[in-house]
Amino acid sequence: MPKNPPRLRLSRRVPVSPGGSLLAGLGLSATRPGGDWSYAAGTGLRRALHELTASGAPAGIGIAVAQPPGGHPVGDDVPWSPYDRPGTGQWSDAYLTAVNDRLGPSSSPADFCRKAQLVNYEQARAAFEAWRAGRPLGGETLPLWVAHPGAHRRDHGLAAGGAHYGARKGAEPLHVQAAATDGWQVLAANGTAAAVHRATVTARLHDLGGRPIGAPVSRQLDLAPHGTADAFAVPFDRSLPATHLLRLRLTDGAGRVLSANDYLRCRTPTDMRSLNGLPSVPLSLRTRPAGPLAVTATVRNTGTSPAAMVRLALAAAPAADRVRPAVADDNCFWLLPGESRQVTVSWAAGGDEPAARPALVAEAYNALRVREA
Repeated sequence: MPKNPPRLRLSRRVPVSPGGSLLAGLGLSATRPGGDWSYAAGTGLRRALHELTASGAPAGIGIAVAQPPGGHPVGDDVPWSPYDRPGTGQWSDAYLTAVNDRLGPSSSPADFCRKAQLVNYEQARAAFEAWRAGRPLGGETLPLWVAHPGAHRRDHGLAAGGAHYGARKGAEPLHVQAAATDGWQVLAANGTAAAVHRATVTARLHDLGGRPIGAPVSRQLDLAPHGTADAFAVPFDRSLPATHLLRLRLTDGAGRVLSANDYLRCRTPTDMRSLNGLPSVPLSLRTRPAGPLAVTATVRNTGTSPAAMVRLALAAAPAADRVRPAVADDNCFWLLPGESRQVTVSWAAGGDEPAARPALVAEAYNALRVREA
């Protein structure tokens, strides 16, 4: 283990709306008195520290190769690296408590990582969305600790997880977002040098059965280069279910989707445990080549309930438990019953990887893993 582990301290606490993004209002700073960044061998599950508050828990796909035989419970008796542990010590129990409060205690490392991916996605997205809205923590810049992408948004096997894709979503060039702290005000952001004319922002509400709530709301607007524009508010009033889905879409004048962003809105943190009651749904996965080191996949929810946090990854053939590093152009998203999404996944050639193309796998918070057909 490192001789000089980092000393973490809470710089300040900012109230977070119960229906808002997880951990987004909590600032974290770190100092290290010197020494090399290193891990001791055999430390079990590893998570790289993520900017601000959350950590890059191991991606659930491939977790079997990240733990010793028999697995580990989630708690103080797990031999986590000092930079990784979610229990006590320099991390305190804030992170583990945040996961437990919202999604319930975990029964295994795999269960914890499944839940942590959702936490990490939401807090990373919230950090970048706050910056884009002009309300970052601490001023005009977004402070990040250990800013190298491999240090905080991938697990020890370099698999990209919820934090990576949450940050990617919040920082996409054209983006639509909502802020719980502003009464669920919806805005569109243009991070490009070109103006976007006649763009349309649309908001829809769905219950956890996938059924629509009320009528959609939309507004057409123009986006200046490197600018933002307010669209409308989607209040979370008492007539709405305690837990439901807010779906935002930004489309151009021809109806093409420029940004898709979904929020699980909860009246209290514990209301998020409703996700644990979602029926298990089947996913289908089909692929076609998109180049020598890429595939385009179509993943579909063939069930009758929403699929939460659908995630695609590459499994090194022939075993589906080992994951190869890869990047998807979209990941960690919701699919309503019958809905599908097309995703391109690419990877780098590995020196010691098998010559055969790795297999693509998909899973969701409430869907078992499936391999490409």
